[in-house]
Amino acid sequence: PGFHLKKVGPYSFSCQKLSQISVKTYSKDHPNEPIPSLLLSLSGDDGYRNNSISGTGGIFVFENLFPGSFYLRPLLKEYAFSPSAQAIELGSGESREVVFEATRVAYSAMGTVTLLSGQPKEGVSVEARSESKGYYEETVTDSSGNYRLRGLLPDTTYSIKVVQKDGLGSAKIERASPESVAIKVGNKDIKGLDFLVFEQPETTILSGHVEGNRIGELNSHLLVEIRSAGDTSKIESVFQLPLSNFFEVKDLPRGKHLLQLKSSLPSYTHKFESDIVEVDLEKNSQIHVGPLRYSVEEDHHKQELTPAPVFPLIVGVSVITLFLSIPRLKDIYDAATGIPTPGFMTTTKKEVRKPVVRKKTY
Repeated sequence: PGFHLKKVGPYSFSCQKLSQISVKTYSKDHPNEPIPSLLLSLSGDDGYRNNSISGTGGIFVFENLFPGSFYLRPLLKEYAFSPSAQAIELGSGESREVVFEATRVAYSAMGTVTLLSGQPKEGVSVEARSESKGYYEETVTDSSGNYRLRGLLPDTTYSIKVVQKDGLGSAKIERASPESVAIKVGNKDIKGLDFLVFEQPETTILSGHVEGNRIGELNSHLLVEIRSAGDTSKIESVFQLPLSNFFEVKDLPRGKHLLQLKSSLPSYTHKFESDIVEVDLEKNSQIHVGPLRYSVEEDHHKQELTPAPVFPLIVGVSVITLFLSIPRLKDIYDAATGIPTPGFMTTTKKEVRKPVVRKKTY
């Protein structure tokens, strides 16, 4: 231990010898086997905190401690310790040794995750789940592709599988082989649980095929439409259905999309309906949809009146009305001017005046 000097006057100092705590840990079941590195949590007076990792074998020394009261607790998953914690009183310049006994209470499942090429894959999430008892553990592969799932309880069946996790630094995995491995934990670690993973390609591919009535006849009238599921007013792509009735679209944005068929047939003569399928290119960058179905029916009762036949009808009625009104127009004109209209024969009845008989008065 070292010393602590404190100035108490212009030319005077106080000196205090510091203390230390030595920690040793051993396995109860296997005394000759070194225990893995563990976390040692030491707290003391005036808010003192020190969390340190021991070396292999559980040996560690806390140095340069001021005298006082301390509380030491060892922590390591899969192990229970006796005592579970230790209170320690340190005097000036004192060295104390604390010994913990570790008992194994849980075990690990270990393996390696690699690509098809054999290259180890870092950052892949692996989980162990017990559906019957509700236990769950997870870990991430290291730079060598190795993983270790700690804390698996004895006499418990777990399903080990690679899972896709969202977040920065997470590996983009499309699928893994095998999909999962079932294990039953005993009183020892389980090794050799290896997985082969397939990465998600950078390019998105959405493909599908179409089925429906009269498809050979209507093929040229069918359109494939892809919209954003988050904003249905945003059309990502629209194109005519190929003659093969099979389509493929690349480089769509990752996320959810709505896929459906549209018809170029007049809506007033045909009733058209299509399946609407939601796809998620964020979870799977390559998706095949099929069959995408539609139905179409001719509607003879809905006919839209167009202006083309109405105009000639109006003109015809106007001409007939004008022709029938010509004699009347002539009479009005003659009455207004007093001049007979040339080309028209008129007959006027002359009023015959009766002679006036004058009576003589005698």
